[in-house]
Amino acid sequence: MLSRHGIRYPGKKDIVNGHAMISEMKRRGVSPLIIKHLQSVMDSFPISEASLLAESGAKEQWDLGRRTGQRFASMIRKNDHLTFVSSTSQRTVLSEKNFEQGFDKGLGWNASSTYQQRDDLLRFFDVCPRYISEVKKNKSAFAEYHKFRDQMFPHIVQRIASRLLVDSLNISDGKFNKTRMCED
Repeated sequence: MLSRHGIRYPGKKDIVNGHAMISEMKRRGVSPLIIKHLQSVMDSFPISEASLLAESGAKEQWDLGRRTGQRFASMIRKNDHLTFVSSTSQRTVLSEKNFEQGFDKGLGWNASSTYQQRDDLLRFFDVCPRYISEVKKNKSAFAEYHKFRDQMFPHIVQRIASRLLVDSLNISDGKFNKTRMCED
């Protein structure tokens, strides 16, 4: 079974851009109530925890492990030895530990297990020279991604801008143009 890490905090760039967007909204005269609500959301994402596993992500992994343990309990014998693997990133290490604890709870016993960190399997894009040279540094390799982003992203951003009552919004730098809230 392969599972992605649990819910994590936004990255540093996202947190910084979120605060920049709120500052711009204040400057543009957006309702203090909206600003206060958005600020409370942003305050729940400290820079010191950027990209780390959130508490809800730890619980998510524990619950997933418990359900998995319950589902496969009849197939795993007490003398079986299991191997759990994660990458070396802090959020995946913590995700694996929470999954394993939930898994043991779901089984009803502590399974004999080994833990390995394997970036070569799970983060190949960081260590594989061929991937780095042929994909990561190859601008044409992301053609499908760019095609989707160019077609769909403007619609998504416009819907967000509409909900914020602004004419346009630049998600990347936190700037937006001409608020309709201040018009007569």
